[in-house]
Amino acid sequence: MRITLKHIADKTGYSISTVSRVLNGSNKISLDVQRKIVKVAEELEYPFNKNQIPMYSNGAKDIVLITELAHGEFYASAFSGYFNAASKLDVNLSLISANQQNKSLFDIISARIQHQVDGIALFIPTMEYQDYSQLLNQLREAQLSVPMISNGLIENPILPTITFDGYSGGFLAAECFHQKNMRKVGILKGPSGKAESSFRTNGFKDYCNNHNLEIVWEVQGDFTFYSGFRAFESFRKSPEQPDGIFFCNDLMAIGFSNAAINAGLHIPRDVSIIGYDNLPVCYQLQPNLSSIETDFEELGRLSIQTLLDIIERKEQRSTLSLVPVNYNRKDSVK
Repeated sequence: MRITLKHIADKTGYSISTVSRVLNGSNKISLDVQRKIVKVAEELEYPFNKNQIPMYSNGAKDIVLITELAHGEFYASAFSGYFNAASKLDVNLSLISANQQNKSLFDIISARIQHQVDGIALFIPTMEYQDYSQLLNQLREAQLSVPMISNGLIENPILPTITFDGYSGGFLAAECFHQKNMRKVGILKGPSGKAESSFRTNGFKDYCNNHNLEIVWEVQGDFTFYSGFRAFESFRKSPEQPDGIFFCNDLMAIGFSNAAINAGLHIPRDVSIIGYDNLPVCYQLQPNLSSIETDFEELGRLSIQTLLDIIERKEQRSTLSLVPVNYNRKDSVK
């Protein structure tokens, strides 16, 4: 049986309008009445947001970050940045896995909406255009809505999207090699068909094409440590070896570095390398890995602030906001 406001009203003796006002956060109802209505609503398992009720609320908005929970420093750094930003913006942030068994993303989001969260951020890099489109259609058909943004870059975003400026990252890496008077360079790309990978690759190639840098080694990777490790064999067999290589993420650069050192090569004497993300592990390698630095706290801050703006104006537009990146030079570039 579906519990309604009338069930709560009948059990408490208060009118439906009073019950509705309490559960929707009115501050003009006595604390005693609020307590009684909330108690019955909880007993009947009626879905409502307890934090929006004045006697329980600290005024902070409730934001849910839905993500693929995966091992590794990338996700740990991303979550740490998000939670630091939430703390500074006085927002209650919850972390929810998108990998729940037998539950679709629609099921997960609709369950959060029923708990009356204020906004949702999607940090799911594997999602593509058709996935977003299907999700939004399902929510419309179910007449469910909630302010929502995405941190995953796709072609033609259909949600407000906040992500890093990957094009500038690739551009900065090529510029570094150029400034070091390197003329022959290489790139280990990310997964084929992924917008994030394409932007980083295009930024690198565009700089090279406009500044007479010759790309003599170009290999497809998949953002994993092992694709970087395997790529070393291709590098070693290449008829022309580059002076510097840009890796479209740190994990691939670290895999390549391990394979190169195992084979007796010296970085950066034999080849300079630059990664992307500037994860903490970059400082643990010998030599330290130069990398394109991404500020995950700024990503979280801009994402949460975008949700807060949508909540305030009650309007959601498909915008793309790019968080600036910087080159962090360390010892892996000669």
